[in-house]
Amino acid sequence: MPKALASVQHSTVRLWEHHMYRWMEAYWSGLGTTEAQIQVKTFSSCKYKPNKCILDIVAHALDTV
Repeated sequence: MPKALASVQHSTVRLWEHHMYRWMEAYWSGLGTTEAQIQVKTFSSCKYKPNKCILDIVAHALDTV
């Protein structure tokens, strides 16, 4: 398992972590499958501005904490 995890970039893991968290939030709020899918798709299609992003240096520092 450590070898497999070492082959995956941290940014990919964080991306999927956030994506799965959106699905869990949708189900926790009581949405059905179709409604959850619409909510997650709506959220994932949002455009993010660079000034609202965390720099890689900061994200790496947070990972080591």
